[in-house]
Amino acid sequence: MKRLILMRHGKSSWTNPLLSDFERPLNARGQRDIVTMSDRLFDRKMMPELIISSPAKRTKITAEKVAEVLSKKLHFEKDFYNALFEDVLESVRNLDNQLDTVMLVFHNPAITDLRNYFLEDYLDNIPTSGMVGLEFTDAEDWSTLKNGQELFFDYPKKK
Repeated sequence: MKRLILMRHGKSSWTNPLLSDFERPLNARGQRDIVTMSDRLFDRKMMPELIISSPAKRTKITAEKVAEVLSKKLHFEKDFYNALFEDVLESVRNLDNQLDTVMLVFHNPAITDLRNYFLEDYLDNIPTSGMVGLEFTDAEDWSTLKNGQELFFDYPKKK
């Protein structure tokens, strides 16, 4: 069995128009939300063995906070910035099969598209700091992932 946790970065700041998209940090709400969501993931007891993140500043800050709360290893994947979901899917399919649960922190629309690829129902958007937990009960090899089951869909404003 393989499990994926998909997380969209926290709400970014647009206060400095001179910053490139890659360099945009989180705003105050984004900072608060990633703490909330990290704590919620910790409470779920669904611990990733590895967290892989886009190196863009907003995803880096998000992933570093989650890794800190969960005490997990973090790897930055340069190809996750501006990636299409197919690119991320290819990275997933090439994961080490000794890993059973992996968390990916990256950007829309690729994160929502990847979620929709694995599930039968359609979701318009994973909000900032939102997380989706997916389980692939028949998969022993990352390269064979297809139809998944959604374990949870959580985001900061969800009650």
